[in-house]
Amino acid sequence: MSAVASGAGTSQDVLVRRARARVAQYRELLAQEQEVVRRHQAGSAGERRIAAQLQPMSSYGWTLLADRRWPGTRAANVDLLHVGPGGVLVVDVKNWREVHVEDGRLHRGQEDAHEDVEKVLRIAELAEQSVAEVGLAPLEVVPLLVLAGRSMGPMALGRVTLLGEKQLVPWVHRRGERLSTEKLPDVLAVLERDFPPHEDAGPVVLSPVVVPPVLPLHVAGPQADHEADHEAEHEADQGTDQEPEQPEQQALFSAQELEASLLDGALAAPIEDWMAFLHPGQARLVRQARNGPARVRGPAGTGKTVIGLHRAAYLAGTRPGRLLYVSFVRTLPTVLAATFARLAPQHVDRVEFRGLHSWARGFLTQRGVRHRVDLAAADTCFWRSWASVGRYSALAEVPVPPRYWQEEIASVIKGRGLTDFSEYAELTRVGRSTPLSRTQREAVWQLHTAYDVLLRDRGLHDAADLLVLALAEVRRQPPAEPYASVIVDEVQDLSRTGVQLLHALGGDGPDGLLLIGDGQQAVYPGGFTLSEAGINVRGRSTVLETNYRNASRILETAVAVVASDAFGDLDDSLEAGARRVEVARQGGMTARVDAPDARSLEAALVEAVQDLASSGAGLGDCVLLTATTADASRYAGVLHRAGLPIVPLEQYAGQTCGRLKVGTIKRAKGLEFKHVFLPGLREGGSAARAGESETAWRERLEVERRELYVGMTRARDSLWLGFLG
Repeated sequence: MSAVASGAGTSQDVLVRRARARVAQYRELLAQEQEVVRRHQAGSAGERRIAAQLQPMSSYGWTLLADRRWPGTRAANVDLLHVGPGGVLVVDVKNWREVHVEDGRLHRGQEDAHEDVEKVLRIAELAEQSVAEVGLAPLEVVPLLVLAGRSMGPMALGRVTLLGEKQLVPWVHRRGERLSTEKLPDVLAVLERDFPPHEDAGPVVLSPVVVPPVLPLHVAGPQADHEADHEAEHEADQGTDQEPEQPEQQALFSAQELEASLLDGALAAPIEDWMAFLHPGQARLVRQARNGPARVRGPAGTGKTVIGLHRAAYLAGTRPGRLLYVSFVRTLPTVLAATFARLAPQHVDRVEFRGLHSWARGFLTQRGVRHRVDLAAADTCFWRSWASVGRYSALAEVPVPPRYWQEEIASVIKGRGLTDFSEYAELTRVGRSTPLSRTQREAVWQLHTAYDVLLRDRGLHDAADLLVLALAEVRRQPPAEPYASVIVDEVQDLSRTGVQLLHALGGDGPDGLLLIGDGQQAVYPGGFTLSEAGINVRGRSTVLETNYRNASRILETAVAVVASDAFGDLDDSLEAGARRVEVARQGGMTARVDAPDARSLEAALVEAVQDLASSGAGLGDCVLLTATTADASRYAGVLHRAGLPIVPLEQYAGQTCGRLKVGTIKRAKGLEFKHVFLPGLREGGSAARAGESETAWRERLEVERRELYVGMTRARDSLWLGFLG
């Protein structure tokens, strides 16, 4: 064959090979684009299918907002917002198959896909900011990752819930009713404003295809597929670092009108629902990060406890580990646990509601530390030590009854954990106005020593000993599973030892300890300062000044009782009794009855309760409070004989019922009621006791007035005061 013949057609062969290479590349590009289309179609079909499952829930009060624009972006979208009685559900739909969770992180096949968890959480946080404007608690916004066509979960990935399509509707139904029908329109309004419908980007425009030079064809590997997935399914991630665009439209309602609407809706609900009502102005406090121990304080009725509850729910949803919510009052933790179960049922196993002494007793039992608390036997030991040591000592010169010294030992010596007389000799006795010389303090210490010897000889401890033992044990060996956060309610009623115990449990880390209380509501003798307890809240203390609970007439009547009494609030200074406070609600009813004798007062009480019941007010929203257990039992008998349904306050578990509660003011601390009856009052307080000096009597009267103030401020709508002549 000639050279000419062998070279014929060579240039054509090259063109053919290049054309075939282009065809192969076009086919590869086509296959890649078809795969993108397939993914989008599958994702779109999954979203439509899940939307079709949720849509029928409209008959149960739910509204579905589909394909909404992510605030702060121009093109990114939010798959579904489902809003109804169970809260605000932020739903991100994934058409994934190979999904598993490893070490708390989401994986798709072999690839880490946890950024999808973070994405839906970021959307939920934006929704939280929107609904906080209308007073919705952050934890009512729930981020969901739903796997289309899958049966899986539900499974918690931090605050995000992962579940399959088949589990979605039953899971939503199980959330129950958490938002009132009155609040839903307001929530929907702000979400529709901040998450508008996603707008189409216009007609599809095909860009010219640029064919690269003839090169070996690139076969897309696993990493390329993963990047394509990111482009197709994580479009919403684009632009999230930009400043959010501000809505241009006018507000749909004024803040004042909105707050009034929210307040009216909460007022109409049973008192148990009202106790979980978070005012819009307080929503930001729930989410506020704190880099150490913090404090929330303010007058009665300003929402301290409800902030604590919502804070517990928020931390349970955003932090790992257990939380402890503790109070000195035994009744309060039970009621708050029931309120929390309605507020955040998904987190009930994460938050432990306990009375302080109950927690200490359980902790010591678990550790095998021997303790035996018998208050009646301990009381006997005190009187024996008084008879043998105290009666003829320098204490006989001090014009106070013997009970004063029992309180001194419990609140000042043991309450501060003092172990040496030198500590007591120089101590500033916060909350105790009767002065003591060094000789008299020595006599107190001798009485304390004799009392402790009697207790130990009998293998006994008193209530103060219990906290001393628990603190020593926690310091010796902290719990193996520490608490992520400790929330302390009614902190003003705790001893220094009790607060130090809780500080040791919560620590000084971020959000570890939150102290809630008000010194004006302290109803036990003695006191301490936070600096004395080694707790620093500087820069992390919030003072509340708006009363949302008490109608103006009720608050005015209550404040008049304590207006002239300065008080300490766990710091080194005194505050005036008449404090600055704004009132959210005007009006309210107060009634005063002056009766010549007990029988007349009882008749007036029965008539007042019957009149209230006949007016349509539910007795389940009412309470009768007294200073002593004996008086509570007596008035309970009076109401029972009149045929009125009652329940002892110590049996009240925070559930709505149709019976009037009866108990002591101390047991009602931290609780709220629409209507309060306070019978058996005496003008000017109780008389001086035998051997009691005027200084000691006035100190005791201040405590009585603070206790009466607490009782009166439990009333939201009406207050009935019954005085004996």
